[in-house]
Amino acid sequence: GTLLNSGVRISPKTYQALKKLKEEGHLIVIASGRMYASTMYVVENFLPFLKGNVIISSYNGGYIVNHNGKVFFEKGVSKESAVKCIKFLRDLKIHRHIYINDKLISEIDDKEIRDYSKHSFVDYVLVDDLISEIENSSHPTLKILAIGEPDKINLVKKLAEKEFQGEFNLMKSWDTYLDFIPYDVSKGNSLKIISKMYNLDPNTLYVFGDSENDIDMLELTKNSFAMGNAKEDVKKVANYLIPSNDEDGVAYAIEKILADDLDNVNI
Repeated sequence: GTLLNSGVRISPKTYQALKKLKEEGHLIVIASGRMYASTMYVVENFLPFLKGNVIISSYNGGYIVNHNGKVFFEKGVSKESAVKCIKFLRDLKIHRHIYINDKLISEIDDKEIRDYSKHSFVDYVLVDDLISEIENSSHPTLKILAIGEPDKINLVKKLAEKEFQGEFNLMKSWDTYLDFIPYDVSKGNSLKIISKMYNLDPNTLYVFGDSENDIDMLELTKNSFAMGNAKEDVKKVANYLIPSNDEDGVAYAIEKILADDLDNVNI
């Protein structure tokens, strides 16, 4: 929806724009709701020049890896909350899967997990019982994802907000995806952590996004760009509106930024 176009690829124009940014010595952060393995697949296959020189904030900010490939932040949900969440989603008869130790894990081999696996470029692991997996793992559950039709997802979110007050940060990363992540984890908070680690002023960052999970990240800086394909609530918080992900919006903005020509970007 931002870097990736509708074909889940990065266009040649966006590729060249990011390559120019790197060549000019700028720090690049990829902040994604995707798992780390999925985000790295994108880097290695579509942006190989960034490998070894990019900061990755994955799981909506729950797992941050620095430009040298070392994990410097990891936070999962408590086992108690994760177990409650799986029971809650089972009762609602909606697809759910979990992420532990950067593995995609499902208890049902359904169309949702197969499609999601294809979309994220990561194989999935099938287990008999997600709750047993959560309880017996020495690693935290980084995220739980529910997948369903948009109306069902909206209902699940509404019910979950009442059921899990203060336990999860609930956000839609897609019309059909609802992320359950730790209460104080978000892309925006991950950028604050990264800014502190690299001694940056968050307001000097240039931030791009299209979905609900991008909102608090866009609110960090005056240099905030909503894609043309973004949701209306995302467009409202951004200072700039740029072309869509299928119209090389990120490349368009990078060209304007490097030319110091943001006055001519539509607001």
